[in-house]
Amino acid sequence: MPGLPQGAMPRTMPSLGPAVAMLDIGDIPVGLRVLDALAKEAEVTVGAAGTIQRGHYLILFGGEVEPVEMSFLRAKGVVGSSLEDAVMLPHAEERIVPSMMQGLIRWPASGDTLGVVQTGSPPTMMRAVDAALKGAEVQLVELRVADGLGGKAIATLWGELFDVEAAIALATDAMAKGNAARGSTTIIPRADETVVRAISSGTRFFGEWRG
Repeated sequence: MPGLPQGAMPRTMPSLGPAVAMLDIGDIPVGLRVLDALAKEAEVTVGAAGTIQRGHYLILFGGEVEPVEMSFLRAKGVVGSSLEDAVMLPHAEERIVPSMMQGLIRWPASGDTLGVVQTGSPPTMMRAVDAALKGAEVQLVELRVADGLGGKAIATLWGELFDVEAAIALATDAMAKGNAARGSTTIIPRADETVVRAISSGTRFFGEWRG
């Protein structure tokens, strides 16, 4: 599954939401302790948990709003200084989790403009894409996190120029509320057919992560 940490659990993606939370933890033993604590705190579903590049531990979980809030607060209380980034979305945009966890590429899409968002950590990407998709009429073509990206995350958005500009502005504002380090964006109006082919088949050079 593209985008998943190696050894992530479980292999089949459970239903998450409406609330979704993610924690990027810089210490693997602490990450496992946090996972134990949040799972015991409230009735939530862990979508995936495992190591990612840069030696971090990434946890994605979801469920009803109140239990997710409880587990998220418990996790932040346990993680201490090992927390690199975190986000909790009470009503996550429905395209985010399938795109990230199942490697879905949504194409073809109407429009002629490409917007690209890069963040230094996966939680900030979730925050940015959630804002962009809720506030602008664009298609989320692809969303990748962590592995094969040195711990970064990348999203490609497609639509008409006005809509993509609005989406990128919203994503940029949302990034500033998270971990904005190593973040960047770009807009490509009237994208060349070469670019269209590059994004419609996925942004991986080899087509799969080779470590």
